[in-house]
Amino acid sequence: MNMNRTTIWTALAMACATVLPVLSASAATPACTNCFEKRWIYYGGNITAAASTADASFNKVIELIHVAKAEGYNGIALNAGGSGSYVAMLNPATAARYPHYFPNFALVVQAARDNGIELIPVGGGPEVPVSAAPDLIEALPTIDTPFIVQDRRAVPVGLSAIDDTSFENNSPAWELFEKAVGNTVYDHIGAHTGQRSLKFSKAGNSNMARLHRKLSNLRPNTAYRASFWVRTENYNPDAAFRIQITDPTAKAPMYANASAGLGWGTQQNGAWNGSGNTLASNQDWQQYNLDFNTGNNPLTYLYIGSWKADLLQAGAVWLDDLEIRQIGLAHTIRRNPATLPVTVKSEDGSITYVESLDYVVGVESLSLPAQSSIGEGATLRVSAYQSAQNMTSMWGTPASACYQKFFDIQKQYYDNIHGLLGGPTKFFLYYDENRVFNWDPACGNVTAGKYLANMIEKHQETLLQAYPNLELYVWNDMFDPKMNAIAKYWAVNGDASNSWEGLKTNTVIVNWSDEGTAKRKASLEFFHGRGHRQMIAGYYDDSALATGNVHSWMEALAQAESNGVTGVNGFMYTAWRGNAGYADVKAVADYIKLHYPQRWPQQ
Repeated sequence: MNMNRTTIWTALAMACATVLPVLSASAATPACTNCFEKRWIYYGGNITAAASTADASFNKVIELIHVAKAEGYNGIALNAGGSGSYVAMLNPATAARYPHYFPNFALVVQAARDNGIELIPVGGGPEVPVSAAPDLIEALPTIDTPFIVQDRRAVPVGLSAIDDTSFENNSPAWELFEKAVGNTVYDHIGAHTGQRSLKFSKAGNSNMARLHRKLSNLRPNTAYRASFWVRTENYNPDAAFRIQITDPTAKAPMYANASAGLGWGTQQNGAWNGSGNTLASNQDWQQYNLDFNTGNNPLTYLYIGSWKADLLQAGAVWLDDLEIRQIGLAHTIRRNPATLPVTVKSEDGSITYVESLDYVVGVESLSLPAQSSIGEGATLRVSAYQSAQNMTSMWGTPASACYQKFFDIQKQYYDNIHGLLGGPTKFFLYYDENRVFNWDPACGNVTAGKYLANMIEKHQETLLQAYPNLELYVWNDMFDPKMNAIAKYWAVNGDASNSWEGLKTNTVIVNWSDEGTAKRKASLEFFHGRGHRQMIAGYYDDSALATGNVHSWMEALAQAESNGVTGVNGFMYTAWRGNAGYADVKAVADYIKLHYPQRWPQQ
């Protein structure tokens, strides 16, 4: 956040790449009557893992620069990932571990400049500040968890929140969704404990094998740890055996880890495991765990199983001893200033104890100093804030934007990018599927939509104050009432509607709206009505160009324009399958040139 660090990184970047603007190529391409002014390719990946041409992703970006020039594209939206992400520059020690970081970027900048291709950095999502200030990560309240004092140490009472954890008693609470076709059944041959377990396989005419339970005994705003035992035979990892914990609608998950479908566990010392919960093709009984929070939900639902059971044709998964217990003080987040207190009260709430004097906060426990007024055997009510990390993903959990530090880090982050890429004129803000936010009491009692509007508004202002001519772009979904700006979205606290109020009119919307032509048309019309220019994020790994995503988008655009929409002046080839996702770059350009010739230069 200080000027010295920013200056150091800018100087390093200048040493690797001449700081000259990466000029737009739009003026150099042949004219067309209603041409997309911005014709980009989206690329996400780590281009710094090895020295230049020894790095496959570096080679792919260089290749795409040349393909872009040949096929009429004029920009590459570069989302640097992994150890080669722009975030690495926030910590000099981190970037110093990667000797190819600055040299590889310098070569990419030079190749883009030589070929007249603009580089548009992609980043600055709400998760960025967490890398520099881990205490800013979103955290959910855990209220009045019961603790019991034993030998001058208070630990969670931790009673089981569910019955029939070993599947021995035919509890009707366990719903075997595919029992009728034999995909989810009780198995009497092998169990971790007791006489039976649950078996998931492909035995009948369904592509799913799932277990469900209504968790009616769980309290809202409470931290729980789920643990379970699993064994496998000939398991296919693509069968994606996974776990979800949702609100009653099953449309707003409180736990569904995009980084690890079966969750991400915690070690005995309270730290996260080094990797997510994964199943081997063949394994004996192994225990897993995950931590979740019920949020504001008085009722939650558990789902575990495979939604791709066709891939279990030759194998099976067994589940046993599934328990859910209150945990308390797991992955506790504390901030400076202390806006997230750990509060300890007597069982009846009449006494509030004093930290350091009466108790010391530990990992999943409290220790009681000699002078503590808390007696042996006492039951306590402990409230704190639980990290949201791993509830929706390991790496994408947002930071709280209730502090100036959030915006100072975002400013430093872009300062570093500005130097690294030679002074880009555009910046693509990665606000996308942000699935947990607005839990920090320091933000005040505002809706999630107002919270997000405040965040994006100040983020834009912070960047534009320093770079008045910077053109900002942002994904549509978090600000789109047809997508994620809705009343109930994932683990977001409150109604996310009206988040769009924080967008500056001159911020360009990059629209990837899903679910068909009509919805895409409606989304284009919505943002046009708010005065935004837009560009289409098309393709999405759909190679059926004549009937799929690209065709749908072009038709949606034609229909929207016939209804008065203007200002949709860009198309971005968008792929998500890594380096394998760019086989159709030329085909997409050719398709648009053939069927919508007014939109693309006829080279």
